[in-house]
Amino acid sequence: MQATHYFTAPVLAIAALFGCSSSAQAEITFYTSQAAYMAAIAAPGVDTFNDLPFWALGPNYVERTAGEHSYLAWSVAGEGKNSLLYGAGSDSDAWLSTDAATDYLTFGNFSDKVNAVGGFFFGTNADGTYAPGQSIRLNVLDANGTEKLFTVDNTTPGSFFGFVSTSQLTAFQVSAVQPNGDPIWVASNDLTLGSIAAVPEPASYALLMAGLGLVGAAARRRRA
Repeated sequence: MQATHYFTAPVLAIAALFGCSSSAQAEITFYTSQAAYMAAIAAPGVDTFNDLPFWALGPNYVERTAGEHSYLAWSVAGEGKNSLLYGAGSDSDAWLSTDAATDYLTFGNFSDKVNAVGGFFFGTNADGTYAPGQSIRLNVLDANGTEKLFTVDNTTPGSFFGFVSTSQLTAFQVSAVQPNGDPIWVASNDLTLGSIAAVPEPASYALLMAGLGLVGAAARRRRA
């Protein structure tokens, strides 16, 4: 289900700054299949979070890598207010989460050529264990200012979601939809970043098509 905006003003300001350099409208595709997402990207890199401790991280941000890509992770508590990150899960399979249940788990400051972000996103209890059947909001923003937000229901530790943009990504946020009753925290596992295949420049594309035409003509001559 697609929903409304919830990016904080500082994140939107960064996107506006990057977007000034490009006028083309970017396209963002949403994936619910890990296999389809991986088939759509190049140079994939995975951050398993398994090196993170099972306690508070922060208070600002942590520098992370996923393969050849780098990024920052932090928690946003509200307008202009950062919070703490927390480790969740187990020693053998660590997850990244937030201090307060209502915080936004945020990823940004991506290195060059990061056009794709995905991973496993789901709800947890206060003790950092999986909470079944929870709804999670996912919001991505690229350098052109194109934004996509979806709410996904009944998430599990095996629920994969990803976004691929034709433009460089600026930020990605995930948060838990609070149910009636006990609070729920969002958790992230195996964050997967990637690029997209290079699109040929107009001149290169024309040469490519001309080459294909010559090959086709030669094939027709051989068949004649």
